Amino acid sequence: MKLRPFVYAHRGASRKAKENTIQSFEVAAKIGADGVELDVWKSFDDELMVHHDPSAKGVSIEGARAKDLPDYVPTLSEALDACLGLKVNIEIKAASDRPRQALDASDVLVDTLRSRPEPASRWIISSFEHGALDRIQKKSSGFLTGLLFWNEPWEIMLRYAVENGHGALHPHETLVDDAIREATKSEGVQLNTWTVNDLSRISELAELGVDGLITDVPEQVLKTLQVRN
Repeated sequence: MKLRPFVYAHRGASRKAKENTIQSFEVAAKIGADGVELDVWKSFDDELMVHHDPSAKGVSIEGARAKDLPDYVPTLSEALDACLGLKVNIEIKAASDRPRQALDASDVLVDTLRSRPEPASRWIISSFEHGALDRIQKKSSGFLTGLLFWNEPWEIMLRYAVENGHGALHPHETLVDDAIREATKSEGVQLNTWTVNDLSRISELAELGVDGLITDVPEQVLKTLQVRN
């Protein structure tokens, strides 16, 4: 019997609570998700703030101090405290025209995670800004990093991962088939895919043997995988 994939609640239990909030992470834990996926931006005063969009209630996260953001936007440390017992996939965000922000955020992130008592194995750090992930690996941080991608050929991404020390690929679920699964397995690279909400597709991906599923409906996915096994 194949091991079932890890189930990550996308931005927490985002259909049961406001996404990327403390409540959404607590609900994810309550319903039995294996982990959560969340997004971080670096604020003007060098705090990592958990939010998907570049602004919250019209306030730019990168241009604001943490205390000037809405109360529902937690710091990363607050979010991680709410995710105790869960694996956490932390996506580094940055405006597309300011990739330097992702590099700076990666420095703050490494320092934040190193200051915590949990083992490095609890975290996956992902980003579409692959330079930020390269920076983390060049520091010999010991953290698992995953390349997020959508349009790029997976063969190029896998080669990039192997050459630069990234232990995971995070492709959009439409890119996942037998070929990418066999290739990543051969290279010892994790395959975690997003954002999968169709339950028949969940079963297909589980049969392929993907390592992780990032989903908006973790409760339904868990039930589907339980029935399948």
